Amino acid sequence: MKDFLFGAAYYDEYMPYDRIDEDFRLLKEGGFNTVRIAESTWSTLEPSDGVFDFTHIDRMLDAARKYDIKVIVGTPTYAIPSWMAKEYPDILALSPSGKCVYGARQQNNLLNPDYLRFCERVIRKLISHVCDHPCVIGYQLDNETRSADDVSPETQNIFLDRIKKQYPDINEFNREFGLSYWSNSISSWDDFPDIRGTINGSLHAAYMRFLRDVVKEFLEWQAIMVNEYKKPGQFITHNFDFSWTTHSYGLHPLIDQAGTAKYMDITGIDVYHDSGAGLDGKEIAFGSDLARSLKKDNHIVLETQAQGNPGWLPYPGQLRLQAYSHVAGGAVGILYWNWHSIHNAIESYWKGILSHDLTPGKTYEELSSWIREFALNSDKLTPIKKHNSIAILVDNHSLTGLDEFPISDSLDYNYILRQIYDCLYEMNLECDLVRKPDDLEPYKILIVPALYSCNDGDIDKLRKYVQNGGHLFMTFKSCFSDDELKIYHDRQPHKMNDIMKAGYDMFTIPDEDTRITIGDTDSEVTGWMELLEADEENIWAYYRHPVWKKYAAVTHSSFGRGTVTYLGCHIDNDGLKALITRLAGIARKDIPTFSFPIIKRGGYNKDGNYITFYFNYSSDYVTFRYDGPSVHDLLNDKDIEDGQDISINPWDLVITVSQCESIC
Repeated sequence: MKDFLFGAAYYDEYMPYDRIDEDFRLLKEGGFNTVRIAESTWSTLEPSDGVFDFTHIDRMLDAARKYDIKVIVGTPTYAIPSWMAKEYPDILALSPSGKCVYGARQQNNLLNPDYLRFCERVIRKLISHVCDHPCVIGYQLDNETRSADDVSPETQNIFLDRIKKQYPDINEFNREFGLSYWSNSISSWDDFPDIRGTINGSLHAAYMRFLRDVVKEFLEWQAIMVNEYKKPGQFITHNFDFSWTTHSYGLHPLIDQAGTAKYMDITGIDVYHDSGAGLDGKEIAFGSDLARSLKKDNHIVLETQAQGNPGWLPYPGQLRLQAYSHVAGGAVGILYWNWHSIHNAIESYWKGILSHDLTPGKTYEELSSWIREFALNSDKLTPIKKHNSIAILVDNHSLTGLDEFPISDSLDYNYILRQIYDCLYEMNLECDLVRKPDDLEPYKILIVPALYSCNDGDIDKLRKYVQNGGHLFMTFKSCFSDDELKIYHDRQPHKMNDIMKAGYDMFTIPDEDTRITIGDTDSEVTGWMELLEADEENIWAYYRHPVWKKYAAVTHSSFGRGTVTYLGCHIDNDGLKALITRLAGIARKDIPTFSFPIIKRGGYNKDGNYITFYFNYSSDYVTFRYDGPSVHDLLNDKDIEDGQDISINPWDLVITVSQCESIC
């Protein structure tokens, strides 16, 4: 991408009065160069069946041309018009809790023939209308696509057809899914039960995987269509989002993001996070690293907050800090949701760059100031490319597996994943996120959290990684079940006992105070514990428990030229960091002497120089000692020498450029 994209979602359709010229003038004067339009406005584009009105689209494109603003056009298929729901009620999904009622977005049955017919018509009408416009640089397919958990008879029949192709022998199907339990086995495909009633977690997980495939195929279908109109230099993207707590959090359970990203030219993501005292940069970093994993390349932040929800109002300086955080993660564009604060409906308090009075206030001023500052060094700072030596293996089906077969109320897959990721982040150990098909060999350390579902081929790949010199750190509930979540019937972890020189056949949840010791660190065990048996020389920690004290909690062994470390329980952050520190020493991976709230992120620029971002995510003035070769401070235009102290103001940063990466 030639220019760094900086802008916002813009909706002429939502404005309380005509101010489009004023808005685009403010965009231009503020240094914003891109708007994202159309993805949410099907009802104004097609107010009645087959009647199209391009008034708002044309107004925005005309204003963009006048002020030289780039435009990303979204296909408006995730929120349907009311006439469509009224005339074709089967387009609305049937969810496990009942028939969806019109109003909210993402409630559509993605396999409904009428829905697909209307989608194709509006996509072709819109894209053919805009594709020749000189300001249009790309297309966003749909918006944070979901399957709405559809369980309509039509969708279930398509699922059944795929199951029949996968398992031509019905008896093999019964065996693989263990359907004899509670008399759930079937002797005829005509007797296939409604998925809503199944007590078989394997079968329900297969249905969830099918729904992820439905989303992937829906976006692939849109990509094929848009590619018919796309001009040279234009791109196709999608705004992938994350699981949600009170903000973006973990791997999304309802979409195969890696599989879907194959049909995009560039990855897009939507990232929302705490601000104010709660700003720590973790969601921005995790979002960036996940985005990079999808196509092994840079990404666009298609949505992030300006003012955001109540409680997210950024402190002065934080918008600047957040923007640089995205750049440090490899972003080549940042677009805010949205330009103006909404005056009606459900997202009225999700505030944009302009507040409800639509005047250029403090948020506008800080972002404008940032883009002016950034422009002075943008050629040195983008695109950032990373070469990390630590990776975390993530897996959608293992996420589903732990949803279907939960181990405790407090431990789900994304919690386990994010605890590990967040500890690495706080220790300033950058990592990649990888998946089962990816090449593992470049990494010194591979961390595998709760790989609940894996087949023999997956395990053989992990064994080969260790044998060839890699250092594998695997947690509890790994190598536990196969692709259909059938639990392996040998000693756990499956096919790993020999290289771990350890194994278990019993597990429990701590019923009283249980602790382990890693080096000098005392750590509490909560939520889960596997009772590992191993030889003394392979045990790093025993349980301190009145009954289970003879069992190991952590084991470590050598295999080939590498090592395997296995954590059989959930422990607190201090214990996890102590384990990572010990393993890093074995793998000869240096750890910076400073840690959160000072965060170090970096990568190589297009000139091959190493760019390091030192962030201060706190309200305190911080200082640390720099150890390494001479570097240049870009923002303050001065050199920093070995042994010199670096001081950073609250919610501020320092950016250095050097010929190579330094551990500090």
